[in-house]
Amino acid sequence: MQSERQEELRERLDEALLAFRLARKTGEEAEGWLRVVRQAVGIPVDEVARRLGVSRREIHRMEIAENESRIQLGTLRTAAAALECELVYALTPRRGTLKDLAELQRVAQENAREAKLERTAKILERVGWRTAMLKSLRRALRKAGMKVR
Repeated sequence: MQSERQEELRERLDEALLAFRLARKTGEEAEGWLRVVRQAVGIPVDEVARRLGVSRREIHRMEIAENESRIQLGTLRTAAAALECELVYALTPRRGTLKDLAELQRVAQENAREAKLERTAKILERVGWRTAMLKSLRRALRKAGMKVR
């Protein structure tokens, strides 16, 4: 049941994230969306500053902070609103879809589980688990009244 819900959620998100994956490939975000959108729409720095109630210098600082990945989401959302835009935030897989990413995660978990079992088996072999287990079994059988060699 849980895996069906996860699959359905992945499918819906993959569909919604398609636009973001395409946007990522434009390469424009390297300059920062604030500057690119402001220039594309033709809004001068002074006008954005007036709308936000800050100085021209602050607009330049925001654009630089965004370009350097230092801008806060709240600040970016406010600046987007001043440009008559809406901030849309998403996490997209670097490659493929969420379904592909989930499959990689499942395989990694299986591999980790198998490696842990192998390590445990090696440790048990070193400490002689078979002998200890047989000893415990004999003790339990004797306690139950059975004759054991």
